[in-house]
Parts: sequence; C-alpha cells; structure tokens
Amino acid sequence: RPKYKFAFNSCHLLNVSKCELTESKDSFTITLYNPLAHAGHQYVRVPITGDHYIVRDYRNVEVPAQIVPIPEAVQRLSYRFSNATAELVFLANELPPLGYKSYFVTRSIDTLDDFVHEMSNQPARGGPAAVEPTEPMGVPAQWQSQEVTIGNKYLNVSFDSSGFLSSITVDGVTNRLRQSFVYYEGALGNNEEFRNRSSGAYIFRPNGTEKTVTETVQLKVIRGGTVQEVHQVFNEWISQVVRVYADESHVEFEWMVGPIPVADGVGKEIVSRFYTAIQSNGVFWTDSNGRDMLKRVRNHRDTWKLDLLEKISGNYYPVTARIALEDENLRLAVLNDRAQGGSSLEDGSLELMVHRRLLHDDAFGVEEPLDEKAFGKGLIARGKHWVLFGAKNAEASPTIEARERFLQNHVLLPNWLFFSDASDFKYEDWQKQYTNIYSALSLSLPLNVHLLTFEPWQDNSLLVRFEHLLEADEDPLYSKPVRFNVQDVFRQFSIEEIREMTLGANQLKSESSRLKWKPDPDYFVFDDVNKVVPNVTQRNLTASGATVHSTYRRVTRDAVEETRNVADDGYEIVLNPMQIRTFIFQLEYKP
Repeated sequence: RPKYKFAFNSCHLLNVSKCELTESKDSFTITLYNPLAHAGHQYVRVPITGDHYIVRDYRNVEVPAQIVPIPEAVQRLSYRFSNATAELVFLANELPPLGYKSYFVTRSIDTLDDFVHEMSNQPARGGPAAVEPTEPMGVPAQWQSQEVTIGNKYLNVSFDSSGFLSSITVDGVTNRLRQSFVYYEGALGNNEEFRNRSSGAYIFRPNGTEKTVTETVQLKVIRGGTVQEVHQVFNEWISQVVRVYADESHVEFEWMVGPIPVADGVGKEIVSRFYTAIQSNGVFWTDSNGRDMLKRVRNHRDTWKLDLLEKISGNYYPVTARIALEDENLRLAVLNDRAQGGSSLEDGSLELMVHRRLLHDDAFGVEEPLDEKAFGKGLIARGKHWVLFGAKNAEASPTIEARERFLQNHVLLPNWLFFSDASDFKYEDWQKQYTNIYSALSLSLPLNVHLLTFEPWQDNSLLVRFEHLLEADEDPLYSKPVRFNVQDVFRQFSIEEIREMTLGANQLKSESSRLKWKPDPDYFVFDDVNKVVPNVTQRNLTASGATVHSTYRRVTRDAVEETRNVADDGYEIVLNPMQIRTFIFQLEYKP
C-alpha cells in the first residue's frame, strides 16, 4: 500500500506559462491522460524557475529535456504573476490509449545557488546525481537581422532579413511560404440601412482592404535537440512563436494579439495570413464541424449567379478545425484551436481571423460594441495554428490529407495534464508503490477510427460510438472501410452482447423505420454518391447563366461499391468512411 497520497492538480494558466506547483517544487510528477483510443505522444511544456532538471519515466529511463525561454511578450503580461522565465520541454512518448502515463521531475543541484536553494527548502531529501539532465539555454538569444532557418529531419522553415517567414523545405524541395499579420478597419455607420451597417459582434464588415502591421519583425532564435523556435515581435501588441519539434512533420504557430489599440477611434479586426505559390484558381476548402471538407469558390455561389458587393466578408466562412488549398502538385492546410472566420481572398493565400475589437454596435441585438476588456484593458488573445505543407501524392499512405486528419484529432482532443507535489518521497518509492502507466484498452483502435463516446449507460451497460475519421478517396489505405473486433479492444470488460442503436441512442437501429419523402422536382436532389441528379431546375439554372456543382468532395462509384460489400461479423464492427455508429455494450454482471 502506498505510503504517501498526493493530489492531482491542473494548471489552468499554462497558456501564459504559469504553474505555481512546477515553479515552486523541486520534485513533482506530471501525469498525462490520453483521451484517444490510440497510443499517442505530446511535447510537454511546463514553466520552471531552475536551470537543470531530470525527467524520468516509470522504468527509470531519463527522458531528454530542453529548457526554453518564455517569450518576453508573455513575461511582460501585467496580470501574469509568475517567477518563471523558462519552460521545461520534453517528449512524452508511447502514451497508452484511453489511459495515463506519469513522469517524475527533479530539480538537480548543479551550481552553488542551486545547492543553497536545495538545502534551504529540502534539507532532509537526497536524490540522484546530476549529469547534465537538461539542455541549458546557453547564451541568451539575440535579436536577429539576417536570414535564419530552423527545422528537423522532415522540414525546414526560413525567415528573411526582415524577420518574416519566407519559405518552407519539405523532402528537399523548397517552396514559398510567407506569413504575416494584417488588419481590417471596422466599418462605421448609423445602422439605419444595410450600406450604413457597422461591423460588430454579429457582422464582419471591413471598411476597405487590409492594412499591414509592420514592414520589419524583431526576431530571436532558440535551437535545441527537442525543439527549435523563432520568437517574433511584430509590434507592441502582436507577437508570435514559430516552432518545429524534433519529431513532428508540421509547423506550430503560437500567436498573441492584444490589447488592440483603439485610441484613434477605429475598430480593428486582425488576421493571420499565409501566402504560397499554389495555383488554387479561386478554390479552397473548409471543414464542416470538423468532419467533411467543403469546397469553397471565391466570388461564387452554386445555385445562383452572384453579384457580390462585400468582396471580403462575402468570401469568409466558418473554420472550426481546418482550412486548406491545393493545386495538382502542392497542398497547404492550417489547423486552428478554436472556431475562426477564414478565407482565401487571393490565389495561393489563406487567412484566419484571430482577434477583433470594435467600437460601435451593429444593431443585431446585443446593444453594445464588441469592446471586451480585462484588467481595465482590451483583451489579449493567445492561440495556436498548425501548418502542414507538402506534395500531393494520392498513391503514398499516409497522404497529406490523412496526416491532417490525425493531427486534427490530436490537437482538438489533447492530453490532460495533471501535476502532483512529490517533495515528500524519492523516485524509488514513487516507482515501486504506484501504478504509473495504465490503459483501459487491450489494443489501440485502428488509426482511422475514433472512439467518440464511451460512457456508463444503464443496467450494467456502456454507450459507445465509433467514428471513421477519413472521407473516401483521401488516402489509399486509411480511407477504406475498417474492421475491428470490440472484444479484442475492450478485453478488460466482459461484453455479453452488443446492440446497435440509432445515432442518438434512443432506439434500436433494427427497429427504426425512416420516413420516405417524395422529392420536390423544383429542388436539387443529391444521391449517396454526392452527385447532383439532373432535373428541370438544374437545366433552368444553367440556361440562366449559373453553374452547378456539388460543394462536397466527389466520391468515385468504385469507392462507394467497396463500402457496400463489407458487413459486420459477430463482435467485429465495420466502419465506412465518415461513418459514425452507436452501440450499447451489455456487460457481464459481476456482483
């Protein structure tokens, strides 16, 4: 029986690099709970105040770690009460599916100051000898004024002498990729008629084209074996960190915007914009609630001839997970961590709106301007974008589209971090007395299957939903129907019976009878192949000058027939592309 008990604490201010426990304790544990049904990994970042730390897993294996300075703009936040000036970064690997794994972190004595700190706080505690456990920050990073490059074995990103991202190299091929921040001035009007409507909480209505933020960007570079970073400062209220982790094939952008200045009496709407040489021909794609990717065509609507007066806002669409554009050879995708407006206003470019501050009501009901404040100042927003860029190759698996799907699932359902004070016991006690790794599953689900729901139901049963993550034709392997045995996956549970339910779990699927509607010939009809069925309405629209095509990804007939020829078998479940299925697992009763 464990000699010590300790609490699991969450650090809710990690987005401003603040965690009182990791900053003040010389020994602590980090437990990562993985909510996905696949083994995973995460680069953990925790704020610390020391210079050297040892990170060990449950097998007494030291994990390589790096100490990275916290961006100066974050350290200067007036409401950030923290002594941490750096973060400890390490890779937590092989995280068990639907389970947890813990790491033991110890501040090591390496200097006289560390020794004095150790003796004053922990006079009776011993510990392992320090053997350069973490990569030190070394010489403080200086502001750069020349071209710089960071990267790993998968990709490199370069910045020009003005401090802007300028190119990306993937598989030895370099392509243009520029990123910057611009802003739109919000339209101001009396709201008495549409042309005088103000931009506000419910309407995006810019007053003219975008304005640049700066012509030069201050830039610092941090390099190490775990992560390489570029810290950018665009002006006094916009900054960003561009980072490439050692074993990741994407680029992470962590932006911070605000307080947006409005002393000039002008509201502003800030966007992050990416520029490439992709010949997108006015076409881009946005997600539909994180699932299907919908085709968008600039200055176009499918069912009528468009006369667009609002050229900017009229081409904006909701982006809840991902926006992308492509041509025959290249593809760019940007994933976001929250719902944002996005568009492609020029061929080869994508943009996402990251922050807004407006001074006039738009007369849509709230009766106040979108001018939110905290601590007496305009709000500061901090978030992340993840960029995947590469060649389109439909034959090689995983394709870039499949990698986007897997990354999207990972960033939208990240691991849950818990922190515990380990000051009262040694690593050896923690290792022997506690279960420091656990999984509720016997096997990982296939990579293209997501465990959407797993919760107690009634009468000793579980409600379970499975989701196929990919669309048909996105990947030669992962877009196929997938079969798996639920008894093999959930071996820790004695499943007596599985019953398929309707999606909402309110009725047995075998007992459901869907109403059959007689289609109205005056409207379009879409069949199960997402292909428009010609009718008189289509002919009339075409004759009047409108073009008609499906906004959905077109699926080949062979792909559809392939999914129809696969069926369940006992405890084996089959999922077709983009399918969600709901089940009740009846468990064996054990009194």
